[in-house]
Amino acid sequence: MMLKKLSDAELENALKNSTAHTLYRDYELRGRFRLNVVGAHQYCVNPSTEILSAAYAVDQGPVKLWVPGGDDSIPPEFIEAARDPAWLVVAHNDQFESQVERHILAPRHNWPIIPISKHRCTMAMALAAGLPGRLDKLADALELAHCKDTAGQRLMMQMARPRKPRQGEDQTGMYWFDDESRRKRLQSYNVQDVQIEREVYARLLPLSPQEQKLWELDACINDRGFHVDIALARAAHQVALAAGPEINAELAAVTEGTVTSVNQIAKLQGWLQQHGCPACSLDKKTIEALLDEDNELPPIVRRVLQLRLDGGQAAARKLNTLLATVGDDQRVRGAFKFHAAATGRFGGSHFQPQNLKKSKLEDVEGAIAAISTGSYEHVRTLYGQPLSVIGDISRSLIWAAPEHRLIGADFSSIESRILAWVAGEHWKLDSYRRFDATHDPGDEPYRAVAGKIFHIQPSSITKEQRSIGKVCDLAFGYMGGINAWRKFEPDRFPDEEVKTFNAEWRAAHPAIKRFWYDVDRAALTAVRERGRVVRCGPIAFKNTGAFLLLKLPSGRKLSYPQPRAVGDEKRQSVVFADNAAGRFCECRNGQGAYGGLWTENVVSGIARDLLAEAMLRIEAAGYPIVLHVHDEIVCEVPERFGSTEEFTHLMTRKPAWALDLPIAAKAWTGKRYTK
Repeated sequence: MMLKKLSDAELENALKNSTAHTLYRDYELRGRFRLNVVGAHQYCVNPSTEILSAAYAVDQGPVKLWVPGGDDSIPPEFIEAARDPAWLVVAHNDQFESQVERHILAPRHNWPIIPISKHRCTMAMALAAGLPGRLDKLADALELAHCKDTAGQRLMMQMARPRKPRQGEDQTGMYWFDDESRRKRLQSYNVQDVQIEREVYARLLPLSPQEQKLWELDACINDRGFHVDIALARAAHQVALAAGPEINAELAAVTEGTVTSVNQIAKLQGWLQQHGCPACSLDKKTIEALLDEDNELPPIVRRVLQLRLDGGQAAARKLNTLLATVGDDQRVRGAFKFHAAATGRFGGSHFQPQNLKKSKLEDVEGAIAAISTGSYEHVRTLYGQPLSVIGDISRSLIWAAPEHRLIGADFSSIESRILAWVAGEHWKLDSYRRFDATHDPGDEPYRAVAGKIFHIQPSSITKEQRSIGKVCDLAFGYMGGINAWRKFEPDRFPDEEVKTFNAEWRAAHPAIKRFWYDVDRAALTAVRERGRVVRCGPIAFKNTGAFLLLKLPSGRKLSYPQPRAVGDEKRQSVVFADNAAGRFCECRNGQGAYGGLWTENVVSGIARDLLAEAMLRIEAAGYPIVLHVHDEIVCEVPERFGSTEEFTHLMTRKPAWALDLPIAAKAWTGKRYTK
């Protein structure tokens, strides 16, 4: 009899259910810094941070407790886990436990370091299943026998931070809430967290082998960090500190004390409305549109809007975060979150590279030189909006370490390409293929879209018309209308003209329009007919009861918990629970999903899979990744290592599941991250 060959997933499950042991662990610490401010790495390397207790258990055995100062011998379970290749170690948000082990338990208490390949993270498993990442919310969603101890959590937060000195105590000293009663209560809380983590691990599927490799790479990238120009960051911070009070002082004078800060949005809106300028939003695009297009605004209103624009730059606030999280080696670590979105895309933490402003300056080096002086007065003589200039050079704060350079690339128009591919919009795919081959502006895809809209040859499209083609692709690809357009162009073109653009775009993309309705119908059919696989082009749905699964071309599955059909006989849709609203609840307030949402999830998921495979290839080729921003990968390499040609080849190599998808990227290299 021939033995059945197990798949990677079956082997992982077999390992999980075999006699190989699993070690669960959770640590409680205290330190002078706030973990949520400085990040896990800076928190753990600080000498003031110390471990209060370590709770752990093997398999279904009793939860044990280790505390420093007692029996300081290393728990034998950790020695065995490091020695035996069959053991696994589990934690919720494992990267924090790993930081504790690397920077506190190993150097101070001689604990062994367990290889990352043995680590499993229940937070990553939960997020991959579409469930909450927070342990308390996850326990509620899974209706576990053990639940989070909220009173214990409050005590943990109290004991983790220094208390204020009391009367008679040295006011410069560091004191704690720390007594035997609190310690025992904290240890009980620590034990209960391990019980929850163990139950979560038993209830959730493991990451696939490919996703586990990606999770390990994510941990490596977070540990590696990216290098920053700390001198430039400090100078920019000095300029920002000087700019803020001056702007707020002028604002208070102009509004006669009604508004004293550019961040008092409600007061600003009220003052503007009283002066004939109602504004539903005070973001950068809205204010710029008001200042550019409404020449009838009174001078005093224009000045208030300009002050808000000058002072409301988010990049200046990011400097505080950067300076709090950067290490002594001038590297920022822990900036990326694995599986932050339901589609699997990465997110950011603390100083987030994903949110850095794209510079509009023609002379970035000149702006860097000006900011480097640290003089607000000097910068103001050269630039009208000093804080805006800080935003414009914020990407340049990231630069290579000495004797190194950055090399990177991003996918070209990747979501537009994927959307055409999954929907079978062949004319558009052909347009991308021609452009990739010729680089002829007449073959450029956004010109092709504009040509369809304006009914003229792409080679005759003007720059203005091309920009409309690009925004149409971005705004209308997922069933969007005027509101979607306004996210990209708040005040450009009247509504009737935008409606015309929308109608023409849809007429030019019949396959994409058809896919919206096909994918919505497939999801609904799968929910109605539990267990049936319902295909729609290169994807497929299956309802397991607890989850609606969407299988992508790569084989990875997106997960939608608690699916059900809502509506009447005329119109039904699928409702599921997700984390999109900041809490675990029914999507879109119970209104249900629609074709545009499914399509966006499919496209975003495929784009993420392409990026993930490129990341694994690039890292394996010896290019150490330090950044990945949306559809871009950036590495830090020795000055004479590698080439943009090789990097482009690695980035664009097609996976077996997307051989007919046109993929393009353009690589760059330099000392600073200025792209």
